[in-house]
Amino acid sequence: MDKHDRTRRKFVAGGLAFGTAALLPASAGAADAPQPAQAANPAAAPAATPAPGGGRLTFHAIDTHHGSTIGTLRVELRRLEGGRYEAVRSFDTVKNGRSDGAVIEGEALKPGLYEALLHVDDYFAALGTPLPSPGFLSKVPLRFGVHDASQRYHLAVLFSPWSYSYYRGS
Repeated sequence: MDKHDRTRRKFVAGGLAFGTAALLPASAGAADAPQPAQAANPAAAPAATPAPGGGRLTFHAIDTHHGSTIGTLRVELRRLEGGRYEAVRSFDTVKNGRSDGAVIEGEALKPGLYEALLHVDDYFAALGTPLPSPGFLSKVPLRFGVHDASQRYHLAVLFSPWSYSYYRGS
């Protein structure tokens, strides 16, 4: 076994030990074990950073089929009230796929469950994208929650005629 093989094995063994330790529940480790960096520095957590002057919701959708959002995407934002999703605001993204400023902010942003309905079928039809009829996706509902209305929420979406994913961005 040469020197490089031994070094690689030590590296792999060290990585496995570190990864395993990260997966263990806090109660399984020693009481004086170091805590994750996020716990030591609360400002590092995005959820702990309040937005100046109240919270806000922004939006960004990226068309992964064309490689960038080259048209405008129609979005209807709704909030769950009394067991039904009620309209809050409808908007079209600007050419880069972003909302033109905050979708809602300040007092308008309330804790609760929301739905953003994306008109993906209309977006691709307006661009003349050749797709089968009927298309695989049409109106795509994205449901998410706002737990603290003083924070900033950024709804980031990746979409194509056949798939989508979304997450809370920064």
